[in-house]
Amino acid sequence: MINIRLPDSLGCTVASTGVILSLIKSECFDEIHVFARHPELVSHIPGIILHDVDNHSQIDLDLREYTARRPHNSKPYRASYLHMLEMAEASFGLTLPIIIPTIHLSVADNSFAIKELSKYKKPVIWLQSKTTSRNRDWSAENWLKLMERLSISFDFIDLSNTEFTLLQSLAITKHSFAGVCLDSFLVHGSAAVGAKNVIVLIGSSRSECMTYPGQKIIYKKSACIAQPCGMHGYYAGCKKEHEHLFSMNNCLHRNIFACMNKIEISHVEEQIQKLFATTLK
Repeated sequence: MINIRLPDSLGCTVASTGVILSLIKSECFDEIHVFARHPELVSHIPGIILHDVDNHSQIDLDLREYTARRPHNSKPYRASYLHMLEMAEASFGLTLPIIIPTIHLSVADNSFAIKELSKYKKPVIWLQSKTTSRNRDWSAENWLKLMERLSISFDFIDLSNTEFTLLQSLAITKHSFAGVCLDSFLVHGSAAVGAKNVIVLIGSSRSECMTYPGQKIIYKKSACIAQPCGMHGYYAGCKKEHEHLFSMNNCLHRNIFACMNKIEISHVEEQIQKLFATTLK
């Protein structure tokens, strides 16, 4: 029997599914107890025993601790779920298979998305326009202008502004034509359900650490000496020599966010048009 504590953030909870699935495949443990703040994201996994995080128990593997590895600066650069897998291997003395984070949606969630998307006449592009940390955001004005420029050809659903459940939102990403998101939950979640044509806007993050194969990345180098810093709000991920510059802030430029401001509307519009042209061939 083993007890695993999952990370608290939504995106990292999704990433941790790769570790759970790998441990199940290893068949080394008769019981896998999982303590999760967002149990709905792992409840689809058969064979695990789910607990609320407030049900205290002896923890054998605490995946919240992967941030101490400073993944944005740990070479070779690799995704968060691989750091978590390495932690599991070290904790249990095993060599584990690499399994991509995966979420299997229910028939009800898929049906919901298909019905919701049928309300629109044009191909739908989902958006995630907000994160939990302002230095990873793109301006509201940019989002509005992007939708205006593309409104002739596409309809939009901003999943940051809906009341869908987490799994319903993931189902929307799976069944939409494309999506545009920031470094947040839906980067991980959309990959875990096999969403197509996902465009990720990043500035403070290192793409090797938080994106997935097949996703289109828009990253523009700014004049910021700390870019990419990996400062995510819930942990400090910058290089140690830059720590004194941040003074407890997520961005050393305070309210300017130089890295995200380098991404222009035209950069995103061009990528969407390329994806659309490809589907017409």
